[in-house]
Amino acid sequence: MKKATVLFVAFLLLGSIAVWARGKTEAKPAAKVSLWGWRTQDEPVWAKVVEALKAKGENVAIDFQAFVATEFDAKLLLALQGGTAPDIYLTRRLPNVTRVQPLIDGKYLQAIDGLVDLKNFTPVTLSFIQQGGKTYGVPFANQVCGIFYNLEIFAKYGLKEPQTWDELIAVCKTLQANKVTPFFMPAKDAWILAMQHAMVGVSMPGEEWIGKVIRGEAKFTDAPFVELNKALYDLKDFYQKDFMANAATDMDAAFATGQAAMVFYGVWGDTNWLTLNPNFKYGYFPVPGRNPGDARAYVYMDGSYGLNAASKNKDAALEILNFTATPEFGKIFSELTGEMTALKGVELPKNKPVLIECYGISTSIAAKYIYWVGSPFEAGNPTVYNMLTPGMQELYLGRTTPEGLAKTLQDGVASWYPAFKK
Repeated sequence: MKKATVLFVAFLLLGSIAVWARGKTEAKPAAKVSLWGWRTQDEPVWAKVVEALKAKGENVAIDFQAFVATEFDAKLLLALQGGTAPDIYLTRRLPNVTRVQPLIDGKYLQAIDGLVDLKNFTPVTLSFIQQGGKTYGVPFANQVCGIFYNLEIFAKYGLKEPQTWDELIAVCKTLQANKVTPFFMPAKDAWILAMQHAMVGVSMPGEEWIGKVIRGEAKFTDAPFVELNKALYDLKDFYQKDFMANAATDMDAAFATGQAAMVFYGVWGDTNWLTLNPNFKYGYFPVPGRNPGDARAYVYMDGSYGLNAASKNKDAALEILNFTATPEFGKIFSELTGEMTALKGVELPKNKPVLIECYGISTSIAAKYIYWVGSPFEAGNPTVYNMLTPGMQELYLGRTTPEGLAKTLQDGVASWYPAFKK
């Protein structure tokens, strides 16, 4: 072979090697996905998600921004209308006529059925972000409401978790006889009164009765609901003195330091209680009904990850959303936030026994029919929630009666609820 030819071949070979080497050293830039929310505590979650996806060979970057919760919805809607919104954003629950419905009506929120595998969620969880047979987000957390109790106080007086409402009253009487405050009720925060009402309601009169109300086959003025109002009114005899003047912060301090044996609350209280008292030992039980086995837990989806219908990075965004629908993500979420994932089949942190218990409850006895947050009675105005908050304060203050509160709810809902207009 002539010298010139050899040199030419060598030149081509070196050029090919250089191109190959440059390709190996200059990796394809990561697809950048923007994500907005109101949860500042989630920043380490998204950093971990990027690591997990990279380990799977998926080169994705997440630009996460958290905004003030009370300003988030307005800021998001403006960005969507102006074409500057993120690829993924946190959404609230359905039905919500002021926060979520405008996103669907404006075609800003894309249904993800067929795009994201949702098999790792229960039907109850998904129902909070479904409308018209379509799913509009990937749920990230569930909240469980019920009664939380001081394990040491219960052990001291030989008390067990009550299985019926009568047994709960008996527990209260035993505690009161031993000069222990049975319940700490922060009635100054009216939303807690509405929550208490709703979590009792799924067990007594019960979810099936609530289902009848939803279908228009029963009314809030019927005897079962009036009896519930009476039961709650009578329960005030077991609250702390001047309970109408106390707020949630007072409850946290009192419960964590053993000044009361029980509280009506949600599993999110775990963080505050253990911050106030790292050695605090407490348990959970769903509100009991009239009969053994009637107890149900008020479980609601706390929010979801929605896909911007106008996203220019849908493929990369869907990679992230599909990962958030896996138990692997659920484990990351619960370990880093200390909250309860909405996904099934997740091993929760072993140092969170109550979280583990509530997680099991959320997948076993979650009420199908409810009338507080996430219920059909949030889809119009006035909502049951908006009537219960002042209504329960009025009831405890003696300014209305169990019958009067029931009539307020019935008249308010009947003014707009379709099933009551038939």
